[in-house]
Amino acid sequence: MSKFGWLEYLALFVCLPLLIVLCYTNWRLLQNVKVLDHAVLESRQTEIRLWARVRDSLGREELSLKALQELTQQRDKAFTQVEMMRQQAEQAFDEAKRQSEIAERLRQQRSKELGLMKDALGRIAETDRTPMGVLVRLGEDAFLFDFDKSDLGPENREILSRIAGVLLASYGYSLYVYGHTDDQGNAEYNMGLSERRAQSVKDYLVRVGIPEEIIESKGFGLTSPRLNGTSNEVRRKNRRVEIGVVDTVVEYQQEVVATN
Repeated sequence: MSKFGWLEYLALFVCLPLLIVLCYTNWRLLQNVKVLDHAVLESRQTEIRLWARVRDSLGREELSLKALQELTQQRDKAFTQVEMMRQQAEQAFDEAKRQSEIAERLRQQRSKELGLMKDALGRIAETDRTPMGVLVRLGEDAFLFDFDKSDLGPENREILSRIAGVLLASYGYSLYVYGHTDDQGNAEYNMGLSERRAQSVKDYLVRVGIPEEIIESKGFGLTSPRLNGTSNEVRRKNRRVEIGVVDTVVEYQQEVVATN
């Protein structure tokens, strides 16, 4: 027998395989541990990615919810503004309707008063109704100037005093005094003559109490004939002074309604 005894050989042949098996088992365990560690690591990374997705999804949902809330608030605000505009429009319509009714009642009242004024003035001189008031025509058949003169005679002053009496009993009007001549003579001279005659009528109306600020005068000479022709009758009718009475109350009220 060799240097080793049989016990040593027995230990060698028994323990060595066991040691090999143990080493192999430990190696496999180490390999399994590595695999498990890798799986755990991947699982952790997957968990992290999942949580990141969850947080991202929650963030997006929160942003979407916030955006939805903002849109809802904007919609409610728009609805409120539309409702306010609707109410304002209804109020404006009601006010315009009320103003229109007031203007119509006033127009009817003023129309009646102007009708009475026309009747009163018509008993003094030739008078017509106009869209804005009354027009009084002072022709040479009743309102005479001396030839080439603009001074008022007694008959003219009497007629103007009667007209002023009617106007002073009224209110809310403006006066426009226009002078006209026939087609005889120089155009430039006739223009000056018509201006002087219109101014004479204005001055007398102011003298008897009509406020100067409501009267305007202007001469047209031969540029605005009442009739066309050269007969004595036509020329007589074209030689005239006209007093336009304009209702400023209705005119102002119409401007207010139109503005509203």
